[in-house]
This record gives sequence, C-alpha cells and structure tokens, in this order.
Amino acid sequence: MIPWGEGGGTDTYARQMAPIMEDPLGQSIEIDNREGAGSMLGSEWLVQQDNDGYTFGTVNPPGWSFTWRAQEVDGWHPDDLEPIAHSGVFGYTLIVNDDAAEEAGIDDFGSLRDAYADDEISGFGYQGAGSDSHLTTLMLRDEYGLEYDSAVPYDGGGPTMEAVIGGEVAAGFATNTSAVAAEESGEATAIVNLMDIDLDHVFSGIDPISDYGDSLAWITEFYQVQVAPPDTPEDVRETIMEAVQEATEDEDTQEWEEETGNIVEFGDMDDAADQYVGSVDEIESQVDDAIGGFDEFQRMVDEEEDEEE
Repeated sequence: MIPWGEGGGTDTYARQMAPIMEDPLGQSIEIDNREGAGSMLGSEWLVQQDNDGYTFGTVNPPGWSFTWRAQEVDGWHPDDLEPIAHSGVFGYTLIVNDDAAEEAGIDDFGSLRDAYADDEISGFGYQGAGSDSHLTTLMLRDEYGLEYDSAVPYDGGGPTMEAVIGGEVAAGFATNTSAVAAEESGEATAIVNLMDIDLDHVFSGIDPISDYGDSLAWITEFYQVQVAPPDTPEDVRETIMEAVQEATEDEDTQEWEEETGNIVEFGDMDDAADQYVGSVDEIESQVDDAIGGFDEFQRMVDEEEDEEE
C-alpha cells in the first residue's frame, strides 16, 4: 500500500523494488495506491488490515508524522504500525513549467520569487492540504518571500508534477524522485533543492534554498519506511525485511540509484522503528521551534483560506 498517487517519490521507489522482492517472497506484489488526506486515508486503511503478512505499506516520516498530528487524526497512532525496514531517503524540490520559466526568465529561487511578485506567473502546487508540504508552502511565502497568487493542494507528488507539466500551475513541489520524471517529460525543470542533501549531481546547478534562509531539512527530507498492520508477528516481518534488503542491494536497484540520484539504503527492523516510533513528539518540537506550534500552523491555514475567499 502506497498512501500517495502514482508517480510520486514513495510510489517510484516501490515500483523499482517490488518486482525484485517477489522472488525471495515467493509471491507476486500488487501496489495499491490509496491517496488522500495527505497519506492519512491509506495509512488508516493499513491499520485496519489483517496481520498475516500479506499486506504492508510504505510511509515517509517525518512528513507522515507531521500530517497525522496536523490533522488531529483519531482512532489510530503512527506508532501502532509495526516496523519492517527502511529502504531510502528522499525529499522535496521545486519544479517549474518550462514555458512559464522561459517567458518569465526563471532559473533559480530568486527569479521564481520575482516572477510571482510581478504577476508574470500564476498558481503554486503542493502535496496535500494539512501536510508537511502545506506548511513548507506557507513558510516559503512568509519567510522566503514567495508571493504566489494562489496555492493548490494535490494528492501527492505525481498529481502535483502533472499539474506543473500541464501548466495548470506554474510551479510546485516535487520529490527529487518525481522531479527526474518531470525533467524527462521535457515540460518542467527542477530549480530549487529544499533539502540539505546535495542534488547537484542529478540536477546540475540546482539552487539550494539554504542560500535564502534557514535549513528546511527537518520537514523536507524523508525516510522510506516499510510498516505492517498492528500485531503482525516479528518472524513474518523479518521475511519481508529480508526481501527489502535483497531489493535494495540488487544490481538493478544500484544502477537505478546511480542513474536517478535517488538515495537507496537498507535499514533493518530496529532502524525502521527509530525513524517513526516517537516521531510525532519530535515533529511537535520542530514545529514549535520553527513557527510556534501546530496551533500557529492552523492559524496560518485559516488565514490563507480567508484570503482566498
């Protein structure tokens, strides 16, 4: 289960590794995209599934933990899910529609900011209302001067990427993974790296957001963590964990990593637990330090809605 639409970062990793996992598992793997509510719909569905080992999913803390806390989800907690493994690290970039970029002379964050301020471009896409991407969008507006005229939420990186490629919005969020596909389309270009991880080897000359303010890595860098429904036995999870390890170490995956710049790394069951168990408390602390807490985030969202009305 992938709690995002097709074409985003989490989905792209899954589609690379799932076929390789089938042989060690002795089972075929069907990828089930259950997007909506910033990954919460699919995650809630996973919590309710049987614990027989035939269903597992990939989540992406700390962004996943942020969204759970921001939406004040009832009935389940991220810590309820059982750890399996983690398989990589990815994060956010900003992409811009090539036609809009050419017309407005956009090639870095400064020129993107100027184009919005001068009303040369319109629309900015982000990945899910109430999500980490939503907060980052508001922070880019309030602390980095990105004066977009309207911000539009989409269900994940794939739909946001398609909106930028199609010109529905001039620019928006992509994971570094889906930004590769955006560039390959010939219709959009990655221009800003929101992570601390260097992406220049993938997107030559990409502009780091840290040149314009504080690091955003605490909310723009994510782990790919495989999890199972509550009470899935440890020995069952170990079987899946071993298949994840084989997939991350496979020659085809290593070539994919080199070609795309996606970061593939294996972490075992304990490493996976370290990435998300207790992550809600950690993200609460980070949000408090950054903007004054989740109540302030809600105030920012409400203010945004009032301005749009």
